[in-house]
Amino acid sequence: MPLSAGSLRRRPKFAAPLLSPACLHRLSVPGEFAARLDDDDAAGVGEEEEEEEESGRRAAAVLVVGPLGKVWRVELRRSPSGDGEAWLGGGWSELAAAHGLGEGWGVVLRLERRGVASLRVFDPGFCLARFCTPHAGMRTKDRPHFIKLLQQEDLEKMKIPEKFVQQHLTETYTNNHQNAIIVCPLGKFWRVELQREQPDVLLRDGWAPFLAAHDLSEGNILLFRYEGNMVFTVEVFLQNGCLKEYKTAALYLTDGTEGPSNAPQQSAAKVGVSPVKRKRTRRIEGTCLEGPNRKSRASPISVKVEPHKKHVSIVSQNSFTKEMTAYSIHSLLSVRGTFCSQIGLLEACAITLKISMKKKGSWRVAFKTANTYGYINGPGWRKFCLENEVKEGDCLTFNAIETTVWHVVIVHC
Repeated sequence: MPLSAGSLRRRPKFAAPLLSPACLHRLSVPGEFAARLDDDDAAGVGEEEEEEEESGRRAAAVLVVGPLGKVWRVELRRSPSGDGEAWLGGGWSELAAAHGLGEGWGVVLRLERRGVASLRVFDPGFCLARFCTPHAGMRTKDRPHFIKLLQQEDLEKMKIPEKFVQQHLTETYTNNHQNAIIVCPLGKFWRVELQREQPDVLLRDGWAPFLAAHDLSEGNILLFRYEGNMVFTVEVFLQNGCLKEYKTAALYLTDGTEGPSNAPQQSAAKVGVSPVKRKRTRRIEGTCLEGPNRKSRASPISVKVEPHKKHVSIVSQNSFTKEMTAYSIHSLLSVRGTFCSQIGLLEACAITLKISMKKKGSWRVAFKTANTYGYINGPGWRKFCLENEVKEGDCLTFNAIETTVWHVVIVHC
């Protein structure tokens, strides 16, 4: 039975990884998150209600559940101008002070239901803050987390926070070239090599392709949860702090007849996932394919597809459109694996890009494969973007005239 879009829908979240002093008194939140959090039936906010009406600013009372379970009453205010501006006001500064929040701390709010959100707090070391020390042998509710605001230097390799390494990875990290497993928002598993550069531990080989495949660049926010045994799940947030939504169509591929899927299945013990969770993951991943090039370290670990479970791909057979990011322009442009297999592009080669079928001008770019997806990079690609004045936010539509000849339509933003 095909997965519905709703079956993968997650609760809305908002992330603010680096609080400024002003954020300790008034925390700005995106309008789209505020619209979901706002409880239309909430009671007024007491004596200030009349003042809010006179000033034209609408205030609603929302409940924020703190890390220790205490419920705080906080005002959610929205600008009357309709520009989408919203913020947490009265009650927020008291909550922040009670938890010791300061400049450089981070928070993540998760919508539980209308008018109610839960709060996670991250210390200046980017790790999930603990407000009490558990007794020996006592299980804590939260698995270890750390939060990361991507900077330019994180795009080729990313440093895991030093405090997190010391607290959670010292015993598990045993050699200089150990792999970590990253579980992406759509449930695929990615191998990324860990490398120690004293005193740091870095995500290196496989990290840049992971970012490219998920259209991540400087300003995106990543929330990592450590499952144990070098397995991390990751949630992705946009630059405005809202949770990034990935289209579930990427899961609805074909039945796997276009290429072999001979990757050995990893046991639950190896990746630190319980058998029950692994079965659930297999159901979600049951439509993922793996291409013929098994050796790439950056390749997702795919799950075999049952022959009778077919899902129709909604991806156009010979074209796709990408909104350009700074990273895709200067480094890698990912190409969905379904597109590659549909046009017969199964191995590394050179591709000719044309912007007009009448003109003779063309650009040769390098194409490489990484199992379930491909990517374009190299000097030829950067030259194409430069000479055609491709900028961040532009939309490029690629049409495969032949397997290695593509016509490109550029729509500048």
